[in-house]
Amino acid sequence: MKKFEIIGSILIISLLIFACGNMGKKNKNSSQDSLSVADIQIPQNKPVLPPLEEGEIHLTDDAFGKTINLTGVPLSTKENTKPEQLIVKNGYLITNNQRNDSIFMIFELRDMKCIAAFGIKGNGPDEFNFPRIVETAEDSILFYIYEPLTQKVYRVKMNHPEPEYLLTFPKNENRSFDDKQIVFTDSKTAYYSASTSKSKMIYSYNKDSLPQEKGIKDLMLPGIKGSWTTLIGDFGINIYYGRIAYAYKYFKRLKIIDILTMKERNIIFEAGELKKGLNDVATLEPTNITHYWGMSPKNEYFWMLYSGRTPIDVYRDNQNKKKYIFVEKFDWNGNPVKRYKLDDWGFFCVDEINNTLYLASTASIYSLIKYNISDSIDSGN
Repeated sequence: MKKFEIIGSILIISLLIFACGNMGKKNKNSSQDSLSVADIQIPQNKPVLPPLEEGEIHLTDDAFGKTINLTGVPLSTKENTKPEQLIVKNGYLITNNQRNDSIFMIFELRDMKCIAAFGIKGNGPDEFNFPRIVETAEDSILFYIYEPLTQKVYRVKMNHPEPEYLLTFPKNENRSFDDKQIVFTDSKTAYYSASTSKSKMIYSYNKDSLPQEKGIKDLMLPGIKGSWTTLIGDFGINIYYGRIAYAYKYFKRLKIIDILTMKERNIIFEAGELKKGLNDVATLEPTNITHYWGMSPKNEYFWMLYSGRTPIDVYRDNQNKKKYIFVEKFDWNGNPVKRYKLDDWGFFCVDEINNTLYLASTASIYSLIKYNISDSIDSGN
């Protein structure tokens, strides 16, 4: 029993700190391996994007060009936030905080005034334990909230900033631990990555369909025999371009998927990787290099936090005031665009409209830091 208790504890920590995960069963002959065009609702006026080129592309960090060094500016708020997740939408910064009350806060970006705070930690009705903010492109919805322990989903409307119960995801008996990363396309339809007993899978979900959940892409890596923990990563979707992006935490590689055709492109960088065939406990050891640390999927690009160090090395550097983390910018076909180096460490989100990156620092005295994402080299703020 102690072994399973240890694994369970590690997984909870992984959910809170790394916000990663996925799983799924592979069945090449199953109709769940692909979606028909009728299953996908992509807007007809979506921007033009070149067709996705299938196969593997092998790159080095030189593909980004010269790294752009950025200096952060601390943001001042009256509230004690302690964020572990951030998103920006329609001129608002939304934080998911490590607090027992006011778990969620909504700030006006103009002056960082808090216009709403709600959410109580607990096991009571409509209380939260490990909630996650879920982004959506819907104009009328500011964001969704997903609570893994109960599988409940709440929505927060633009004109009514309070959580409103929406639905409960079906339980999947093949998942011993639920680590969904979700994107809603509307109030009934979502895509998410989730774990199975031995792998990771991308699913589509429709509230009015039977079954409601369909597995559409297995995230298993060829030649890698490790457990589902080996495939932990970050998931994002752009419904306008019709693309899914998945970045692997323990491998510097990304998978880009065309939603309509299920064609995929694998971007593989030269980098030290996790040893093959590790078990759950060994995979999560802090002596393993972690590559991708978080994703901010936006309209034109998706942005990745990149570490390239072990958690032990990160902790040591942070203690010695050598804080830094990289942000890598990709187009929705997986092509590298830019690479930035931040002077701090934490969780992030990107405001593409205002060329600003927000960081919830876990390594300094400042809870929130912003960066100007310019294309000039060695740019400060």
